[in-house]
Amino acid sequence: MPRKEDTLNFSAEDTTVEAILFSPSRYRIPRYQRSYTWEEDHITDFWSDLNTGTTSYFIGSFVLNYGPQKEENYIEVIDGQQRLLTITIFMGVLRDLAKEMGDCKLAERIQRHCIAFENRRGEQTFRILCGDSLREYFETYIQNDKENITNSDTKKKEEKRVKSNYLSLKKKISEDMNKFSDKKSKLEYLQQLWDNISNIKVIRIKIESEEDAYEIFETVNARGLDLTIADLLKNLIFKEIPQIKGEKDQVKEKWIEIEDNIRETGTELSKFVRYYWLSKYTFITDKKLFKTIKREIGDYKSFLDDLHDTSFLFSDIIGENEEYFDNITDGKKIFNSLQGIKVMGVSQCFVLFLTILRNIDKLGTNPARIFKLIEHFSFNYHTISNLPGNKVEKIYSRYAIELEKIIQNNENIPTCAQGLFNRLEKELKELRPKFAEFNDDFLEMSYKDSAKNRILIKYILSKINSLEEFGEYKLDFDNVNIEHILPRRPDKEWGLSPLQIKSYVDLLGNLTLVHKKINSKIGNKVIKYKIEELKKSEIPITKELVNSLIGSNLKWDKTSILNRQSELSKIGYEKVWAF
Repeated sequence: MPRKEDTLNFSAEDTTVEAILFSPSRYRIPRYQRSYTWEEDHITDFWSDLNTGTTSYFIGSFVLNYGPQKEENYIEVIDGQQRLLTITIFMGVLRDLAKEMGDCKLAERIQRHCIAFENRRGEQTFRILCGDSLREYFETYIQNDKENITNSDTKKKEEKRVKSNYLSLKKKISEDMNKFSDKKSKLEYLQQLWDNISNIKVIRIKIESEEDAYEIFETVNARGLDLTIADLLKNLIFKEIPQIKGEKDQVKEKWIEIEDNIRETGTELSKFVRYYWLSKYTFITDKKLFKTIKREIGDYKSFLDDLHDTSFLFSDIIGENEEYFDNITDGKKIFNSLQGIKVMGVSQCFVLFLTILRNIDKLGTNPARIFKLIEHFSFNYHTISNLPGNKVEKIYSRYAIELEKIIQNNENIPTCAQGLFNRLEKELKELRPKFAEFNDDFLEMSYKDSAKNRILIKYILSKINSLEEFGEYKLDFDNVNIEHILPRRPDKEWGLSPLQIKSYVDLLGNLTLVHKKINSKIGNKVIKYKIEELKKSEIPITKELVNSLIGSNLKWDKTSILNRQSELSKIGYEKVWAF
């Protein structure tokens, strides 16, 4: 969308919240705006500023677009939605507290003067129109004076934030109200808070065109959370692909689908955008990403379509969609490697995986071994040795972009792709830690009281369990538990206190896997009783441990644990995660 002028046209004036939100004007959050992001820290600051003891305070600038609107009679909020929505939440709290105090007239005045407009038939329209993702919840539980937000069902993060902020503000105000002994004083306090909000000083910046709105959104950073790459990119795409009047907003629908796909993976949208870019174009840092996209992308419709398609692929890779891999050669092996990498919390390699799976039908070669290679490398490099990820991220991006070029050139793809994979394998082998370094770190591997660590420990033990010498055995993670051979709180017969064993009881060498039924019977008993239940296990790694215990006359102490940890380290490096 070309600009008619090189300069922004705007005017600025000092005014108050009353002159903006409590005026005859109606406001709308435009299609490209980010979600409601204010959390407890912002509410605490907001409340603290409101109670400074002065008659008014300055809350920043509001950028408002007074130009021709797509929705009649609405002024667009370019910057200031976090504060305007929070003020509306605050007024909703004052309204509801007045109602609880029995002053329905005060509650009605707040509703009609600060939150809604009411026509002569008693029908209400609201002063601020939220974005689509929050609108229904905000209208139902904040702007409407008939529903109770306390028991509301929140599904989205911004709904949770609205409810949490409402309850936080209500608690703060109620605590202050309790300082007054009589009802009249309490109601007067509510009225005083209304006055304080109304008198908040602001700068109103008026603009008159949509082009200026997009430009200002990119450059302004008002009080609240900084704009993310995803926020800026969304603004840019919506600017370059304007909605056609009278038609469905396909750009908005695609962007919402992108957000939904990435949200399900637990990944930040900005991180996904960067990984997408690194998988196809150039390696770039976070700080330079948005400017690079803005400079290099010409066809934003194709760019959005590709980003949209890739978001589904990313969701399949990161998510639990095993069915996606059913139609891929050795798809089960690829899926298992991805699950292992996910358990490790490693993500840099997804840059390369995006390129491989995006072009899986064109490769002409089986990529399963490269997924296994990266799973094994990730365990050595990241999980055990905890080496920096920025170096390998550059490597994965370089190979991803090179593979993308091979696909685009469409010449001898299988041979070129296989050659690229061979070169990657060689480079990763050179980066693999030596055994001495691996062993030093592996000897510290231990159990911690966190879900993430428990899953990692299960992964490590199950991978060792699947070695040929232990026999193939499929574990059901939902029905298998991690067992401490020496309990964390041993029975008296052990002759050990929790303090004495604290330094070694959680080490991997003291752990094995058993089914839940067996685990529940074992308890904290000494080895001579525990061994009878362990013998019932069909899990190979546990059967091997039982044989070892019997061979050592049931001896199990600190030395035994450290020796087993060393054995597992050697097995892990030379066999399980070797490449």
